[in-house]
Amino acid sequence: MAKEYLLSEKGNDYRANLHCHTNLSDGKVSPERIKELHIEKGYSIVAYTDHDVFIPHHKELSDENFLALNAFEAEFIDLNEIRRKRRTTHLCLIALDENIVNQPCFHRTEFLYYAPESSRDMVKYDENEPDFNRDYNPETVREFMRKCKEKGFFITYNHPAWSLETFEQYGTYEEMDALEIINGGCDIYDGMHDFNHRDYELFLRQGKRIFAVAGDDTHRAEGIGFGWTVIRAPKLTYKDVCDSLKNGNFYATSGPEIKSLYIEDGVVHVETSEAKSIYFNTAVRHAKKIFNEDGTAVNSGSFELNYEEDEYIRVTVIGMDGSICYSNAYFLDK
Repeated sequence: MAKEYLLSEKGNDYRANLHCHTNLSDGKVSPERIKELHIEKGYSIVAYTDHDVFIPHHKELSDENFLALNAFEAEFIDLNEIRRKRRTTHLCLIALDENIVNQPCFHRTEFLYYAPESSRDMVKYDENEPDFNRDYNPETVREFMRKCKEKGFFITYNHPAWSLETFEQYGTYEEMDALEIINGGCDIYDGMHDFNHRDYELFLRQGKRIFAVAGDDTHRAEGIGFGWTVIRAPKLTYKDVCDSLKNGNFYATSGPEIKSLYIEDGVVHVETSEAKSIYFNTAVRHAKKIFNEDGTAVNSGSFELNYEEDEYIRVTVIGMDGSICYSNAYFLDK
């Protein structure tokens, strides 16, 4: 039987930050400087997700070695609570077509929580559409996501720990493409431990076929390199990278690498960078941990699937330094 590659056999691996802010919202450095800083750290891709304002940067910042993804972050905030107790829904939205220039669900006068008034003037939107009121409730969040998906955006639900929402609430959201399984900025600077594999598992056990991404939620020059998404794509073009996003051809990591991931004859195989351990997990109590009892590194493993029960397979890699890598979940359609 031919190998079924869960992570494409072919293509180049590009390090991406899919959650990043500049001085066009509450970040501290310019879009141009963000590009320079990420290139210095080995990144090839940045999604410019400034708060509340969709300001495309692709044409001015992209070149043969760097790709700017046009994006923004939207917030729904419970203003009835004091600031540090406020529950929030934060969503990153990436335009899947570089020619998208209008911000969906825009409000002309309100809901500019983190961006200065000057940035609002840079936004383009469909003037024939009414203002979208971003009131804090699940129904409005779901409506917002539906409308943005229709307009061609890839949607990530961000930093569940920092947001203070319960799964009973955000587990009802239907239209997201991905969960931010690692938020480096919230973990390092806010101490909120935004490593969210348990939340991801809960979504999967509901049957929701969503992906797992990682990002730094960068706000300052030193906030780069704590968690990133590795996107495997044929070329560093807007279309190729976005096609990989849509198809789940990527993984989330704070260090370890997944070099190969495929199924052959009912057995899933993975090859990784040097790791302390490798986990295979499914929807049921059918799992496996690969490790050496003497503490030496492992860099591969295999796991026999049970197609009648497993529902999906996903891989977690723990680096020798304790860093962590999460594959997407791959559903085993019978």
